[in-house]
Amino acid sequence: MESITVYPKNEKQKSLLKSLLEELKVRFVIAENEEDVLLSEEEFYAKIDKSAKSAEAGKTKILLKDKQKEFLGL
Repeated sequence: MESITVYPKNEKQKSLLKSLLEELKVRFVIAENEEDVLLSEEEFYAKIDKSAKSAEAGKTKILLKDKQKEFLGL
């Protein structure tokens, strides 16, 4: 499903949009600032392509199980 990013101009608009989405039972996330917003579709695919090219070039790292657990907070 596609995502829609909306930038309300003020608190009133934000509150109205939030109420509307709740009423429609639409799942949404409120980011505190623009840095918290997820990547655009183009940025996401660019990162995936870059990672795939790095892996093909053999530029990978091995993460030991104890480090995996630490990273995942397990």
